[in-house]
Amino acid sequence: MDSSAINGSAISSTRRRKTPLSRSTFYGKIMRGSLYLLFFLIPIFFLPWTMDAFEVNKQTILIVLSLVSFMAWLGSMVMEKRLTVRYGWLNIIPLLLIVGVLFSSIFSLAGYQSWVGQASQEYTSFLTTLMFVVLFYVIMNACAQADVQRGIFSALLISAAISGVATLLAVFGALSPFIGKGFNPVGTINTFATFLSFVMLLGVGLWLVSRRQKPELLHEGRRALLQKILIGVVVVVNLLVLISVDFWILWVMNIFGLVLLIVFAFIQQTEFPDTRRFLLPLILLLVSVLFLFIRSPFRLGFPIIVSPSHEVSRSIVWQVLKEGPKSFLLGSGPGTFSYDYAKYRPSSINGTRFWNVRFDRAKTHILTTTATLGIIGILLWMVFVVAVAIKALGRLLREREHEEWKLTYVVFCAWAALSLSLILYSSNLTLQFLFWGFAGLLASHTMSKIKETDFSKSPKLGLLSSFGFVVVTLGVLVVLFITGQRYRSEIAFAHAVRLDRAGASASEVIEPLRVATQANSLSDVYYRNLSQALLLRVRSVLLETKPEEGKDRTPEQIKQIQGLTTASIQSVEQAIAIAPANVLNWMVRGSLFQEFMSLVNNADAVAIASFEQASKLEPNNPLHKANQARVYLLVADRARTLKQNKDQEIVKKAVELEKQALAKAEEALNQAIVLKTDYAVAHYYLAAVYERQGRLDEATTRMKALRNYAPLDVGIGFQLGILYVRQQNYTLAKTEFERIIGLQPKYSDARWYLASIYEIEGNMSGAIEQVQSVVDLNPENQMVAERLMALKKGQSTTTLPKPVEEGEESATSLDHEDVTEETEDSEE
Repeated sequence: MDSSAINGSAISSTRRRKTPLSRSTFYGKIMRGSLYLLFFLIPIFFLPWTMDAFEVNKQTILIVLSLVSFMAWLGSMVMEKRLTVRYGWLNIIPLLLIVGVLFSSIFSLAGYQSWVGQASQEYTSFLTTLMFVVLFYVIMNACAQADVQRGIFSALLISAAISGVATLLAVFGALSPFIGKGFNPVGTINTFATFLSFVMLLGVGLWLVSRRQKPELLHEGRRALLQKILIGVVVVVNLLVLISVDFWILWVMNIFGLVLLIVFAFIQQTEFPDTRRFLLPLILLLVSVLFLFIRSPFRLGFPIIVSPSHEVSRSIVWQVLKEGPKSFLLGSGPGTFSYDYAKYRPSSINGTRFWNVRFDRAKTHILTTTATLGIIGILLWMVFVVAVAIKALGRLLREREHEEWKLTYVVFCAWAALSLSLILYSSNLTLQFLFWGFAGLLASHTMSKIKETDFSKSPKLGLLSSFGFVVVTLGVLVVLFITGQRYRSEIAFAHAVRLDRAGASASEVIEPLRVATQANSLSDVYYRNLSQALLLRVRSVLLETKPEEGKDRTPEQIKQIQGLTTASIQSVEQAIAIAPANVLNWMVRGSLFQEFMSLVNNADAVAIASFEQASKLEPNNPLHKANQARVYLLVADRARTLKQNKDQEIVKKAVELEKQALAKAEEALNQAIVLKTDYAVAHYYLAAVYERQGRLDEATTRMKALRNYAPLDVGIGFQLGILYVRQQNYTLAKTEFERIIGLQPKYSDARWYLASIYEIEGNMSGAIEQVQSVVDLNPENQMVAERLMALKKGQSTTTLPKPVEEGEESATSLDHEDVTEETEDSEE
């Protein structure tokens, strides 16, 4: 076996030509093309076929092209019968980091979300991190040549210029037929501005080191002119976006990167013969410093980004680390910050409009990493950043080879600014890709030791390498197949959601959801949504097969209902088995069994237990206590119907059950109100409890407060009017019903009960007018037609009628849908 190690900076122009990519081989061309496509597509790539048009598509491209470039790199060495790799202690850190992420994923709370990623968490999953590490090693070992890096820079500049121009056109409405006003292909507007700032710093660096006669890091001739135009476009677009967003972290990132460019230029002045070119970075630095302290008056209408504060983020991270040794060392698992946020968010959030939003990342990337990967993960990440920075700084201070120094200078200044942004702000897949990709470029310059092994001198090693290449190829093919199946499931799921939003029937929605679960049986999201779709199908079948009075459903109909009910329950149970720490799965389970209380034995107990578990996973969210109370109210209502039974023993038990259920409902609702004092839903159902307990004065007081809080909510106003009627306060009831009709003239029940009050007052013409309106709104309702006929004959009554919609008269309805709370979702 012939093995040699090469050391020293003198290898930059000679030894590096021996790396596989430098040769015009088939594999070398594939590797170049794959890398160029990666740097062009990752920032700009999106497709409308999936629910998340960005992250999942970018991850798919990352996996495919990273593995293709990796296989091409290995294949080129096998074909040349020579193993050529860079070695040094920097190689160890990414391997340790991926091992740390591996163990964190093994003990994760999320399973699939940690291993592969979903719901915008692809950027932090084990699979994505593995691809980043693979990409780092490929770039480090195969991209040291200036011509390769020129191609990477060009691809990135083109991508940034296109995405920047498209974003500006979108915000001005020029692309409104195709994309929305707040569109950008990277993510939130803040992460997009971070991306543009990174590319701008790269472009300014290239501008500074290029010469008219010898562009060096830029292409020659017309292509050099095109690159300079692209740099100008990126600079202008980025300034417009930065001034419009006016976010201090972005200004700090730009200041840091520009200062690095200027400082190193002073250290190595001989590399910058044309000092006039420093006018551009100096102007950019001046603008950045100015707007860091002065608020920008310029706005382009970009969407406002909301994220947890630094204080809240740090508090959640500290709570996660205190859970125990496992959480301290390994965190909660990749992609699980939304679980951490749900569990440890402060109750003060309930006083904001974001009280029911579960943020999926902390204020900064390092805080998100600390919570999800633990102390081991964040320490290894920081060690990697420091190690790359130290190696790069050492090369910048010692390197004397012109081209080598310039490459390191340009790459390091942009990469260092991006690293700072990850410390100060959150991240996504595009920013993580650039972080690892440019770390690989820096390593290709700083890892100067190259080890070469000639297979021709060692047949055994050559055979082993060929066998390893085949095994790796098979592994790659398996990963690509699984990725394809996963992508197929994403498309099917998106199709189901679009059908649902378009008003399709439950049966139509169920089919693509089944396809999604079959293509990818590891995602709780698919099973949870399938369970809900099956629930809707159960509802529709119950309505379609409702028997006539005195008749029962056929055995076939009963079997169909039972089958759909069982399938719905099995789906939500599967979702919980996949992700037992996801509060959404328990919420859906509780709602499911609440709906099935008349179909499934002991469903009420299962529903209550589910909402209780949801409350444990998200203790400061009042919604779960309110949901528990709704189940108790349903139990109380069922018990009330049994009080008419002739068996006194049954009546006695029903009275006690109703009393206990109402007491528990009151307790749960009071707990919800303690968490959120202005929680309209809890106040509404607490009034329902008081009304059922005969505490009409307290019920009326609460309902009146709700009416004042939401005066345009006709549902609340109607319930208040009914309470007034129950108290025989007909004057206030009449005023309330008339107010409701003024807001919503087609509200049949308000007119129905207003007619009764007019009857009590002797205003027969007013009663006839109101009932006539109800007849017009409900022409097929026999009860309404008979009442109108009686009134016209002069027959009046002081007894309140049943509602237009058949059912027991009550001051509150458990199916009331008008009491809602608005929340504004945020990506960060």
